[in-house]
Amino acid sequence: MAALSVAGIGTGAGHASAADGLPASQLIRVEGNTGPAYFREETLHEGTVIQSIGFDNVNRRLYYAQLIGGGRQLKGESAPLSGATRDLHGDLAITEWTLGADAADGSGTGRVTGYMYLRGFGHGVGFGVEPSGTSTYLWTEVDAVQDVEDGTSRGRRLCRFKFASSSTPLDATSTSLQKFTPVPGSVNNTAGIDPVNNRLVVRYDLNGMHYRIYDLAKARAGDFGTPLAEIAEPAISIDRNRYGRPSFQGYAVAGQYLYMLHGNSYGYTQDHDGNASTPKIVISPPGEGNTHLTSVDLNTGTIVTTFHSKAGYTLPFREPEGLAIQIPQPSRPDMFRLCMGFASGETPGQRKASVYYKDSLIQL
Repeated sequence: MAALSVAGIGTGAGHASAADGLPASQLIRVEGNTGPAYFREETLHEGTVIQSIGFDNVNRRLYYAQLIGGGRQLKGESAPLSGATRDLHGDLAITEWTLGADAADGSGTGRVTGYMYLRGFGHGVGFGVEPSGTSTYLWTEVDAVQDVEDGTSRGRRLCRFKFASSSTPLDATSTSLQKFTPVPGSVNNTAGIDPVNNRLVVRYDLNGMHYRIYDLAKARAGDFGTPLAEIAEPAISIDRNRYGRPSFQGYAVAGQYLYMLHGNSYGYTQDHDGNASTPKIVISPPGEGNTHLTSVDLNTGTIVTTFHSKAGYTLPFREPEGLAIQIPQPSRPDMFRLCMGFASGETPGQRKASVYYKDSLIQL
C-alpha cells in the first residue's frame, strides 16, 4: 500500500468524546498464535496487492479492494493506463468472492463471482459492506483528491452504492451514488461497518486521524449528528529500532473496540536517522515481518494491546492489507472473528490474496 504518511509511534492515547459511550462488549484477543489460513494465495480479478477486505455475513460474500492494474483499458478510455496513473486517479477494482461451507480445519472455500471498477474514488484503505436482502451495498471513499508528490489519492467524502458486477466502470461523478460528508472539512475519508451492532465507522483526517462511530440506519439516512463514539487515532508503541514506523494498513470495529493493522512487505526499508547519506534499514525482516495488531477501547481512546503478529509468515512478499469482522454463523452474532488480509507473490502484477483470523473472545 502506498501511504501518505507512516504510522505514529509512541505511547500517546487518543482523545475520546461521545454522547453516552458504547456498551461494554467482548474483545478479540489480538495476541497469541493465529491458526491455519482461512484463504491462502487466492487469485483475484486484478494482480495488484489487495488494499482492504470486507464481509457480507448474511449472503456469505467476501469483497476485496485493489488498485486497478497497469495496462488495462476500461470502457470510455482512449488507451490503457499505467498502474501509477490509476493510483493517482484513485481507480479501484472490487472483487466479489462467494463463500462456500467452511472446512473442518477452519479453512474457507469460495470462488470469484463478480467484480466492479471504480474510477476517481481513492486508495481503498478501508470500506464497509452492508447486506440488504440478497443484495450487498458498499460504503467507500469517493471524490479522490490527488497527492502528486506521493503519486496517490484519498477520498474527501463517503458514498454508498449497490454492488453490481460489470466491466463498465462506476465513476465518482455518477448520480447513482449516495454521497455523504460526515465530517465537513476533513480529508482522507474511509468507512467500515461493525456488523455485530450495525454501526458505521468513519476514519478521517482533521488535524490528525480520527474515528467516529454512528448508527448505521441513521447514517444511511444522512443523519451524522452526535456520534456514538469519537476518538483520535492513538499512536502504537513498538520496538522502533527493529520494526521502524510500519505503515497503517487497515482497521475494523466490533462493539466497544477498534482494531488497527500496521506493517510492510518483507524487505521493506526505511530511513532511521534522518541522514540521507546513511543507508536505510530493513524494518520488515523476511520470515518475521513488522506486522502489528492493536486493540483500542473506543470509550477511552486508549490502547488495550499491541501485538507483533507472524500470521502467514511463510507467504512470499507478505504485506498486511486490510482488517474485517466476520460472523461465520449469522444466527450467532456473539461469535465473531477478526480477519486479516495479506498480499503475497514476488512478481508485481501477479500478487495473490490470503486471509487469516483471530477468534478468541474475552470480556474485560
